[in-house]
Amino acid sequence: MVVRGAPSVYSTLRERDGMKVFYASTKTGVRGAVREVLEAMDFRRLLLRKEDILVKINLTWDYLRPGVNTSPWVVEAFAEAVGDHVGRIYLGESSQILVDAGRAFRVTRMKEAAERHGLSWQDFSKNRWVPAEADGLSFGIPEICTRMPVVSIPVVKTHYRSVISVALKHLYGCLDDNRHNYHYRLTDYVLAVNSVIPAALTLADGTFSLEGSGPKPGIPKQTDFVAASADRVALDYSVSCVMGIDPLSVDTTVRGNGRVGTFEGLEEVCLPPMAHLPAFHFAQAVPNFVARVEKVLRGGRRRKGPGTDGPLIGIMKYGAKRWYNLAYYLLGQNRQAGRIIGQSIYGPQWKGLPEQR
Repeated sequence: MVVRGAPSVYSTLRERDGMKVFYASTKTGVRGAVREVLEAMDFRRLLLRKEDILVKINLTWDYLRPGVNTSPWVVEAFAEAVGDHVGRIYLGESSQILVDAGRAFRVTRMKEAAERHGLSWQDFSKNRWVPAEADGLSFGIPEICTRMPVVSIPVVKTHYRSVISVALKHLYGCLDDNRHNYHYRLTDYVLAVNSVIPAALTLADGTFSLEGSGPKPGIPKQTDFVAASADRVALDYSVSCVMGIDPLSVDTTVRGNGRVGTFEGLEEVCLPPMAHLPAFHFAQAVPNFVARVEKVLRGGRRRKGPGTDGPLIGIMKYGAKRWYNLAYYLLGQNRQAGRIIGQSIYGPQWKGLPEQR
């Protein structure tokens, strides 16, 4: 079986409802905010009763750093809100060139949240993949994505390759483990994987976001909101504006418009007590030294196909991994994470505790 790009099975619902993006403040509690946005979008029409679902989370780094990974409290709040309606809930993410997803699952305390609600952890990299095709591109996706609806819970952050990483870029993590070799045509592959994985809804985690040199070593930013939509393009367009970033500077948003969603007719809904949309000015990401060297080695969009990891790339991978690990301590990122956890309203959840009712 080869999975091929096709119109989303949820397109009729989106057309009927318009391109709505719902916002709620998490300052008085994540649990309530998540439930409010899900109820406002009438999630019961998007997720069938007693049907199993896969929740795609973001585990970009296997070190604790606020704003880098999907927050466990948002996942836990989602599970509480939909648990009586859906069947079994699976959590999925894949490892990547510098990151072990299983370690990240533990370090971020996502494991404790999953265990409290009986969520089943799926390391895509260790599970079965199936071939997929879209727009002349061939790649693999997790087989589990073809068996049940996908709910996407990304974290809001800047990204040096894609400007932002929210709804559309988040599903890039559903590409096979060769995806670091797809960077030469990043937007093409992002849109291709979004066309073959029609996510039922996206819940953006803006409790703690990341600005600057994302997706890993940026600057954590407490932003205290969640946003949700059945339309990934509309969500990316809207959240870009909230971040203070021109949405038309985001190639995936522009090229995805009319293909995997649309920002035409966008309607933004703020749920009380939020009176107006959040507004920030995110510092944008720029490639670091490792990323610039990698781009030179891998080549640009003119190349005819994805590359492979030669000896020099292997050395670069080893060096980059060691640098990120060392920098976490040398640059004080571990101490910064400790301070944030000690001071933030979300601190107890980073220690593996549930949100107090």
